Amino acid sequence: MKKKLIVSGCSWADSFQCSEDPRVSNDIVKGYKKWFEIIANKLDMELINYGKRAAGNQYIFSSLIDNICGIDKNEIGLVIAAWSEAKRTDFEYKQNDYDYYVKNIFRDKDPKRYNKDYAWDSILYTDPLRGDMFYRAKQSVRYMFALQEYLKSNNISYKFVQSLPLGKLSVTGSDYNLGMIFGSSQRSLHSAKEAQDIYYKQLKEELNNFQLYNLIDKKHYIGCMYDQLDQQKDFVSDLTTKTEYRNDDHPNQSGHDKIAHIILNNINNSR
Repeated sequence: MKKKLIVSGCSWADSFQCSEDPRVSNDIVKGYKKWFEIIANKLDMELINYGKRAAGNQYIFSSLIDNICGIDKNEIGLVIAAWSEAKRTDFEYKQNDYDYYVKNIFRDKDPKRYNKDYAWDSILYTDPLRGDMFYRAKQSVRYMFALQEYLKSNNISYKFVQSLPLGKLSVTGSDYNLGMIFGSSQRSLHSAKEAQDIYYKQLKEELNNFQLYNLIDKKHYIGCMYDQLDQQKDFVSDLTTKTEYRNDDHPNQSGHDKIAHIILNNINNSR
């Protein structure tokens, strides 16, 4: 019997991700051999994939730990958590035909729902009502640490990768309020670029001073895949070229090949 490769993540780990660039057909994007498929074939493992487009780190954590706890640990060969942006907020809903919103979620006959009686939805930004980005980043680290300790205590092999940068801001910057950080009297003194530079510096300091962040096992945390891909060659769209269309910043075949290569190299070097 083959060992199981269990994966979860956002759209970068979604077997059914479509094209976001109208110039690129869905058939091409769906036809890519994805990084998790490449790894499963290379390691000769049975792939179980809970990756879901738009998912945040709460979903990634939940989909893995909810399911791993019900699998014989001797059947698991490797777990890969492909973490996403911290700003995403996940919600779980129980099926309810009387609630229009919940009923509408269940109209999506998505084959990736790991429990037919529940569905997940996500908000792709944060705002003051849901905590700032510093809180979001630390919250994600808590999920990482909790999953790490669960896997270690059950002697399950694992790797963590960061698909998109943990502290990535939205294009509009709506999840980073200058007034909240600097005070309203200072708001006009900083350009958007200056504010983002200050934010990333502060986030780095915040995480370095956060004890749980320092307890994430760096031997198993491979790093950010987005930062290791070529923006001209490894994405569905050339991200260095601005067009009237929405560029697609998901990996193309070259990108998936590169991600698989990075992860497999880390696995081989860890043995």
